[in-house]
Amino acid sequence: MSSPTFRVASYNIHSCIGNDRLCREKRILRVIREMHADVIGLQEVGSSSLVDEMEQFTFFEKHLGMSAVSASNLRWGCFEFGNALFTRGEILSSRVVDLTIRPFETRSAIDCRIRLRGADIRVIATHLGLFPHERRRQVAKLQALLAEGPVEPVVMLGDFNIFGLERRLLRRSGAPTQLPRLRTYPSRRPLMSLDRIWTIPNPHLQHVQVHRTPLSRSASDHLPIVADVLLRSDQAVRPSSHATGRTTAPWAESPLIGGALRRTIASRHP
Repeated sequence: MSSPTFRVASYNIHSCIGNDRLCREKRILRVIREMHADVIGLQEVGSSSLVDEMEQFTFFEKHLGMSAVSASNLRWGCFEFGNALFTRGEILSSRVVDLTIRPFETRSAIDCRIRLRGADIRVIATHLGLFPHERRRQVAKLQALLAEGPVEPVVMLGDFNIFGLERRLLRRSGAPTQLPRLRTYPSRRPLMSLDRIWTIPNPHLQHVQVHRTPLSRSASDHLPIVADVLLRSDQAVRPSSHATGRTTAPWAESPLIGGALRRTIASRHP
């Protein structure tokens, strides 16, 4: 019998402004529904106008009918702009973590514990900055955030604005050595793999792909990505010694997670 999986998606919706330069929230909503995700992180949520007398976050929360968390990075008058996380599961806890590196613009991550079909997962959703020096320090903050206490599996997702050789930087926050090249930007003719999903432990990620449809190619300047993730695994926590009765999580030994992060986690969770 195959292990149960859940579906995760990440999508930079560009304030719902498509390649036709029109703001169409209902078009983005249709793309989201195409993916059938159990957990979805959105970036660049917000606009300087209302849709059906609602801000974009409230609009998606209402029409998706999912539990939701928002993280405001910018405010235009009475309008907010930032990240959002939606799930079909129960949000057990959530917090917004400041990733801002001055003098660059405000950035953040949403850190959630979610109960989905009886299993607990941790999801960290983010949108990193535009400059390499800024991103290096933001990845270090994500590394410290992961070290505070793993709940397995951990799903990392978002628009990391990292491509080419710089993608090796993501190993510090648990990304696998070999990251697939999933080109998501620009949506009309994708050249760069800016958007990412990975899991800790890495083998929990069963499949990941770009969601490329006629609608998604026009709805935003990014294409979304979708992944299927193991909900449970026999390898998630395994006994290390009958004598001690203790357990060893796979990040303690696995070569699939960065050594610096593994040592940091181990020092905080002996």
